[in-house]
Amino acid sequence: MNIKSWRKEDKIGLLVLIIVAGFAAAVVYHYAIGYYLGKPWPANTFLHTPDAHFSDFNLVVRQSAGLDPFANDIGGFAGAPFAQFLGYLFSILQVTWVQLGIFFSSFFVVFILMAKHYLYGVKSVPDSRQLLTIFAITFLTYPVLFAVDRANFDLLACVLLLLFVFTYGNRKYKTSAVFLALAVAIKPLVIILGLIYIFDKRYKDFLLVLFSAAFLTVLSLSLFKDGFFQETRKFLDALFYTTGYLSAGNQQAFSSDLYGLLTVVTQFLGHRLGREIYLPAYPEARLIYAAAAAVIFIYFVVYLWKNRLPLWQVLAVLTILLILLPFYSADYHLTYLFVPMLIYLGIKEPRRNELLIIILFGLLLIPKNYYTIQSFQNIGVVINPLLLAGLLISIIPGAFSPKGISSVFWSGGTRIPAKEQI
Repeated sequence: MNIKSWRKEDKIGLLVLIIVAGFAAAVVYHYAIGYYLGKPWPANTFLHTPDAHFSDFNLVVRQSAGLDPFANDIGGFAGAPFAQFLGYLFSILQVTWVQLGIFFSSFFVVFILMAKHYLYGVKSVPDSRQLLTIFAITFLTYPVLFAVDRANFDLLACVLLLLFVFTYGNRKYKTSAVFLALAVAIKPLVIILGLIYIFDKRYKDFLLVLFSAAFLTVLSLSLFKDGFFQETRKFLDALFYTTGYLSAGNQQAFSSDLYGLLTVVTQFLGHRLGREIYLPAYPEARLIYAAAAAVIFIYFVVYLWKNRLPLWQVLAVLTILLILLPFYSADYHLTYLFVPMLIYLGIKEPRRNELLIIILFGLLLIPKNYYTIQSFQNIGVVINPLLLAGLLISIIPGAFSPKGISSVFWSGGTRIPAKEQI
């Protein structure tokens, strides 16, 4: 097929084909491994340990039930204070199936509506083929299945980001700031997507996001057991513990970050050289990685500021950096890719690297846990970061060219305002 003659339906069809084929292959493979060969987890599924279904949600609810989420005797891990306060609100319902029903419904209702809006329009009545497309994107993709299995609060952050972009694209900037602030209060790192306000010189709206997220955080800390100051200290202690735990490499499975990839690669090279090289064991290596990640992030932010790019591309680049650069980025963070992807699928005009972009999006949405590297660390730790890097190059190849690099340091255009992009 001539890529220049592609219709929007062709892009969507190819993506759905990859999703369905990838899901079916994974189900058949893991079923055969588990049922016929009798191999236990992790060989018999592409999800996390079976005895921990919905554990992320249950942990937050359990920690927050007594309004003391950062006590040392209940885990010591740091969820965002507002997310922990939401956990307290869920705990009031007491019945687990009611809690989870509301939690999952909040995600799926909004997600399906947003998918329908971007793919087929708000007022359209989808036919059977379109309904199957929405079903495949919603219920057969690995990031959603993994996030549902963990019942992680990234599901709420994902739909809030979709609502943020939807209202932003419709020039309802104050409303979009509210949605983004709620997402940031639940998952602080998504503040990265708020840079689109800066790129469009909507500084007051960006400040509104920061102020609103900070207000929700302060309010949550104030409502906890020991009051604002004591709870802030407990939260910071838990945050430092969590950061140290993750940067030390204690959680490098079912992840899509560059740090995990580098750890695996250095271990492999070390084995070939007859040495044991474990990157997170070296504090100086962690500092170097943090500095390198900061430099990479700043480079792409300056590139986006100086060059003319449509909204979906800016969101895609920021989302990839959000997933790729932290010390640990669990696979449920891949749900964030739906934000730029749905916008991209709704664009009718052909784009540069169209085929490659669709294939990479599709591969990121399917299970890849066919080989265990060690313990329960699977090959997805290597493949997903490489796919994300490939997607980044495909979306903005100019950023990797001499001309693009020079534009960051010496010249550049002005980004297209959001109202001209949608």
